[in-house]
Amino acid sequence: MIPAPWLGTRAVLCLSALRSKLTRRLVDHEEKLTPTSCAVFLPLCHKEDQLSLLFTRRTDNLNHHTGQVSFPGGRCDEKETAQETSVREMAEEIGIEPLEVWGCLRRPVISLRLENVYGCVGYLGSVDDTEFKLSEAEVSHVFTVPLETLLQTRFVRNYPNHVTNAKQQWKRFTKELANDQESHDRYQTLTAIRAIEQYSMPGFPSPISTDPDIWGLTAIMTDRLFHAALRDDGYPKHDFLPIKEE
Repeated sequence: MIPAPWLGTRAVLCLSALRSKLTRRLVDHEEKLTPTSCAVFLPLCHKEDQLSLLFTRRTDNLNHHTGQVSFPGGRCDEKETAQETSVREMAEEIGIEPLEVWGCLRRPVISLRLENVYGCVGYLGSVDDTEFKLSEAEVSHVFTVPLETLLQTRFVRNYPNHVTNAKQQWKRFTKELANDQESHDRYQTLTAIRAIEQYSMPGFPSPISTDPDIWGLTAIMTDRLFHAALRDDGYPKHDFLPIKEE
């Protein structure tokens, strides 16, 4: 766990303060995307008067990310924006639409399936479990975690890099990107990923003992949300370098 001088700041406890900080730092991403991209919605809400973030637990019969904790979202339809995709997918998965959409995190996260995953942020209002109409095929249940709890329990762990000396599709993909000037940053990122033996990842424990931790892409999105809101208060930008294990 890292020191947390930002705990108790108004941006963690007060909706108007959080909205003010995030709307200055989020972007619109108004471009139309292709079905090779995905988007998720990071749903802020009030639950029992606490400013919280809502997560879903995926069902055990899906082909990908079975049983994992995630945000509502999925693959973009042809000519959809990231915001349109994330709002549509949330309505399909948990039967609710946001009261407010504030924007998207500045840069997409590259998944291990080589997809650009955009994170859109907004506010649902005060929620009650009875409001949700879950897609039985996709969502086992939903839960919320207060922002303060997430910040208090954040951890960082090392993971082995299964892409090292990697699968041929990674080598072929990075070679293609090397000649594409518009994808230069992504090429550098993927090349760096292939070169390391292990990496560190932020994570957050689930409040439900039978659920897995909040980790992977969902934890990265959560961490980037906090960095956007709290970097003036000292919240660090995670660099994925391996940590020294005690």
